[in-house]
Amino acid sequence: MSKIEVLPKGRDLRFDTLRGLFLVCMTINHLPTEIRAWTDQSLGPFSAAEGFVFLSGLLAGWVYTRKYRAGGYGALWTASANRAKTIYYWHLGSLFGAFVVVQLTEHFMGYCAPTAPRLFFEHPFLSLGLGVSLLYQPGLLDLLPMYCGFVLLLPWVLRALEAGRQSLVLGLSAAVWLAVQFAPPIDGAPLYPINTGSFNMLGWQMLFLAGVAIGHARISGRAQVARPSRWVMALALAVAVYGFGIKHFDWPAAWPNRTYGMLLNKPALGLFRLADFGCVAYLVAVFGQRFPAALTFRPLAFLGRHSLAVVAIQSVAITAMLQFPLFESALSRTTSAGALIAVIFAGAWLAERFFDRKKPDEGPLGTRQTPDARIVSPDDARAA
Repeated sequence: MSKIEVLPKGRDLRFDTLRGLFLVCMTINHLPTEIRAWTDQSLGPFSAAEGFVFLSGLLAGWVYTRKYRAGGYGALWTASANRAKTIYYWHLGSLFGAFVVVQLTEHFMGYCAPTAPRLFFEHPFLSLGLGVSLLYQPGLLDLLPMYCGFVLLLPWVLRALEAGRQSLVLGLSAAVWLAVQFAPPIDGAPLYPINTGSFNMLGWQMLFLAGVAIGHARISGRAQVARPSRWVMALALAVAVYGFGIKHFDWPAAWPNRTYGMLLNKPALGLFRLADFGCVAYLVAVFGQRFPAALTFRPLAFLGRHSLAVVAIQSVAITAMLQFPLFESALSRTTSAGALIAVIFAGAWLAERFFDRKKPDEGPLGTRQTPDARIVSPDDARAA
C-alpha cells in the first residue's frame, strides 16, 4: 500500500455541499409541510440522516487519520476527546434552548404543544438532569449524543485500520449491526422517563464506520470510484431503481410481508434501507467523480461547513415553531419552512463569525477550514 505524503489542506466543496443538502432536508422533514414530498425519502426508502451519518464518518476517517499520522496515538486520543466534548457542549446548548422555549410557552400561553417533550413541563428539573447525562433524548435532541459515542470510537478504529485490519473492523461492525436486526425492539414505555432517542447506536455505527474506512482508504491513496466496474454500476442502478419504485410506485416487495418492516426499519437501520442507500451513494460518488462541478453549490457548502452548529440550532428553532399554529394552511406551512431555512443559514453565519473562526482544521461535524480551497485527490497529488 502506497501512502501519499502530500496531505490536502483545503476542503472538498462536494462533500460540504452534500452535507448542507442533507441538513436542509433533515430540517424540512421535521415540519408538517408539503415540501417534504421532495426532501423525505425522495430517492428511495432511506432519508437524509443516512447520508449525513455516512458522510460524517467519511470525513472523520479522512481528518483523524491525518491527525494520527501527524501526532501519533496520543494526539488522536486528544483530538477525538476534544471533538466529543465540543459536540456534547452543542448538545447541551440545544437541550437548554429547547427547554427554555417550552417553559416560556407554557408560562405565557398556559399550554404546550403536543409535540413538546413531555418531561420538560411535567418534571422540568428531572428532564434537565437526565438530559445532561444523555438519558433523556426526545425527538430532535438525539443526533448529537450519538455522535459523541461515534467520535470516541475513532482512536481504536483508526489504529486498527492503520494496522491493516480493515476486514476485522468492518466484520465486527457488521456483526453488531446484524445482532441488532434480530434483537427484539426496545419498548420505551417501561423505561420512561429514560429516553435514549430514536437512533439505535449499535445499528447506525455500521454506516458511520463504513464511512470512516472509506475516508481512511482515500487519504491512503486507494481510490474507490476512479474506475467503476460496469457490473457494480449495473447492480447499484438496479437496486436504486427498485428502491425508488417501492417508495413511489408501490412496486411489490421481493420479500415476505413479515420481514418488510425489519428490512426497512429506520431505528436499527434495516438491510434493504442500508443497501439502497449504499447503492445510491455509490452512484452519486461515480457521478461526482466525473462531474464535480455538478455537486458543488456554495450556499449549501457554507451550511455544510458548520453542520454541528446547524444541527443544534435547528433543533431549538423547530421546537419553538411547533409551539405555535403556523401550519394551518399550505401557504403558512411553506412560509414557515422557508423561514426555518433562513434561520439555519443565519445560525451558520453566526457560527462562522463567533465560534469557528480560529479552528484550523476540518472535522467530522463542521469544523472550519479554508472555505474556498478544494481538496485534491491522490491521483491529482501524484500528477502534481
